Amino acid sequence: MNIAVLFAGGVGSRMNTGSVPKQFLQIHGKPIIIHTLEHFERHPEIDAIAIAILPEGRAELERLVHRFDISKVRWIVDGGATGQQSRHNALRAVAAGCPDDAIVLIHDGVRPLIDDELISRNIALAKEKGNAITSSKVNETIVVAEGDTITSVLPRGPLYAARAPQSFRLGEILRAYDRTLAAGELDSIDSATIMQQSGAQLHHIEGPASNIKVTTGDDLHIARTFFSIVENRELFGSGEA
Repeated sequence: MNIAVLFAGGVGSRMNTGSVPKQFLQIHGKPIIIHTLEHFERHPEIDAIAIAILPEGRAELERLVHRFDISKVRWIVDGGATGQQSRHNALRAVAAGCPDDAIVLIHDGVRPLIDDELISRNIALAKEKGNAITSSKVNETIVVAEGDTITSVLPRGPLYAARAPQSFRLGEILRAYDRTLAAGELDSIDSATIMQQSGAQLHHIEGPASNIKVTTGDDLHIARTFFSIVENRELFGSGEA
């Protein structure tokens, strides 16, 4: 069994969009969260979808899921004060009805530029080795700085930026979240960090640089550009941009 677990709890504070949460902003006539959900909805290996969202966004999400006929959504749960707490809530809901060896693909609701191949590779590697962390090659030089002083320059050859989906066996990732909560940590940055802290060996899948998280206004413009490129290719063939 393969389940997509999405976190859609952002309020868009870095977007300057007023009262519209970022997951409900539109690209090409659809909210970002629907673009993301549709990838998992149409993928033949995804059996169900769980979404964590802040209570004030729940009614709108339910309306959109119905309007766009996202039939695989099985759980909509209240998010917590942090992304970690929201993902934990969703994992607990899934675990109440699914076996420990189910594969969960943890993904950001505002990361809509994934594709079927990336989902398939996540599932395959997680089944084979226990987890799969989508990552993208770092193309810029990374430096470590203290104040205005650069203390080291890192070789970029082995460096990747962790993205999503991040995929795990359900029982293993839920136990890792439980341990993190018991230790008093409430705001770990992502599931890969939590799993690595639990002592697991992580495995990565290289994903496209376009697989961005839409967090700022600039991200939104970039995402719209990528969607336009994809749309043009579908209409006119791969030779058009």
